[in-house]
Amino acid sequence: MSVPSKVHNIQLVKIQPEERLAATSELNPASSLVTGCGEARGKGYWAATQVKGLSPEIHVVSVVDVVHLTEGSILIADSPNLQSWNIAGSTGTWRGDESPTGSETVARYQMDIMGTREAQSVLLYGVCPIKPMNGKIVQTTLWESDQLIVLTKQGNACGGKGLAGVRWLDGGTPSIPRDGRGVSTKLSVITLRAREDPKCKFTSLAHLLTADFLKECFWELKRDKAPGIDGVTWGEYEENLDENVEDLVVRLKAKRYRPQPVKRVYIPKPNGDRRPLGIPAIEDKIVQLAIKKILEAIFEEDFIDVSYGFRPSRSCHDALDMIDKTIMTQPVNYVVDMDIAKFFDTVDHEWLMRCLKQRIVDPSLLRLIARFLRSGVMEEGKYLETDKGTPQGGILSPMLANIYLHYVLDLWFERAVKKRLTGFAQLVRYADDFIVCFQYGDEARAFGEALKKRLAKFGLAISEEKSRIIEFGRYACQRARKQGKKCATFDFLGFTHFCDKTRNGNFKVGRKTSSKKFRQKMKDMNQWLKRVRNRVKLKDWWQVLMQKLVGHYQYYGLSGNFKGLQSYYTHTVRLAFKWINRRSQKRSYNWQQFNRFLSFNPLPKPKIYHLTYTLFNRRGCASEEPDEGKPQVRFREGAHSCLGANTPIGGEL
Repeated sequence: MSVPSKVHNIQLVKIQPEERLAATSELNPASSLVTGCGEARGKGYWAATQVKGLSPEIHVVSVVDVVHLTEGSILIADSPNLQSWNIAGSTGTWRGDESPTGSETVARYQMDIMGTREAQSVLLYGVCPIKPMNGKIVQTTLWESDQLIVLTKQGNACGGKGLAGVRWLDGGTPSIPRDGRGVSTKLSVITLRAREDPKCKFTSLAHLLTADFLKECFWELKRDKAPGIDGVTWGEYEENLDENVEDLVVRLKAKRYRPQPVKRVYIPKPNGDRRPLGIPAIEDKIVQLAIKKILEAIFEEDFIDVSYGFRPSRSCHDALDMIDKTIMTQPVNYVVDMDIAKFFDTVDHEWLMRCLKQRIVDPSLLRLIARFLRSGVMEEGKYLETDKGTPQGGILSPMLANIYLHYVLDLWFERAVKKRLTGFAQLVRYADDFIVCFQYGDEARAFGEALKKRLAKFGLAISEEKSRIIEFGRYACQRARKQGKKCATFDFLGFTHFCDKTRNGNFKVGRKTSSKKFRQKMKDMNQWLKRVRNRVKLKDWWQVLMQKLVGHYQYYGLSGNFKGLQSYYTHTVRLAFKWINRRSQKRSYNWQQFNRFLSFNPLPKPKIYHLTYTLFNRRGCASEEPDEGKPQVRFREGAHSCLGANTPIGGEL
């Protein structure tokens, strides 16, 4: 092939093959054609592109009029008119009638793979992901080069695997995002590294707390939340956002940042007790959200599928659906319903930090998390120190709770408990509430005893009044009916689970709104209507009432719970009629008039939002007498309470 006369600055570049880059860019969702490594060297970037049967020799051409390509050749071009390809027979011709200067298109062309989706996507988007050799962050950029790079010599025709190395010599430094997207890219790389190497410990993470990243976290905060002890609201902090964030970054870098104590408030519980909540200051919320994203990028790759609480793309309904599928398709005869007493108030700080150190050894980030744990609380004007627990209500607390229970409960169950069982067992956990399904009763009881000792080692305790072991399942229901007894039920995530029948008389898991939750919901609705009836006009708070009903339906609208939704709707209509007529001494409506008002201003009717019924699978069922002939199971002391001495969490559980 003849190279045009305007060819100069020809170099031979050889790059050793490195690990493959398995990543996709934000602009190009297709898999990248670039594999290997790259590193910034002055103004240029090195890239290694693995090409089958091609030589690592490259001609770098600055300006060209016509390029002739034989079959199998590769062109990496920078030009605004890449669409002017003329392919005739075994020869491809590209005519650069216009100057390519200033173009933002980089294309890689190989005639024998031109029809593939990957090649077309690279030609379309012009994206070239590069992975540095020295472990720095992968940057996805649009190259701005004024050169045309043409591969003129084919490699070994016998199928040798050569590496075609390309260097952009005279182009400027590729543009790198300077906003929060840059940190998001780095978090993606951290996630990829955590996935590829489960034993990797990250040594440098605190530098990710940049001004742009913190601003991004600020805009994600909810604007109508209560302020902390300093009284600064979201709107007040926004007025001088740049100055506030810059000052925050300076204090973080100088290690002078000290979280403020959280404001302690209480909310009522259905049993009459009060649940303590901690409200952080707006500045602390920003830092907590940033740390939460960093921890999530790492530990989400370690978390097991049994946990569903406060995790991305997971919800309460996913946990409920898993329980339904487990009971309907697996040989489940016993359910261990456990609840950890005051979990968020009794988390051991020392054990929690040891859990974090299984993946993170950055002293700056660990010091910052420890300061949040020891920041204390302000209750009725008095400062109280905190030597244990994570304040419930903070942004960071659910993430720390998941990390703690991942090592204390989830891994222990999967690695230690299941190995000693002869029957089926499945754990489903949402935050500190969890359900364990068993096939055999002796194994369920042995697990209950072992769990108490396991949690005691980490400073936790089981709530005896909320925890129990019951017979539940297809055959448990049959035995209870033969004995003239009612089938046992259990509550989980606001639903009461009971043994039910289909229209054909087959077993199914029934669910309805828990009576405790229903009474609490109606009490809250009554108090809200009482407060709002005279403060706001009827046409205004009526719209809010409609939103409250829809929100209730969206959570409790599970298959089989339509009667519970109808009951909630009926009671709400009666309460609305009651408090509308108590806005003054004069009665506003009778029932006939109120029904007419409802016909013109209807409230949302009950609706099922989540279809979770699972078909019956007889192949996975246990025998009707599941415990007969099975050996008794005991968990030895070392099996449930001993952690490795050198690696307290990472060793055998």
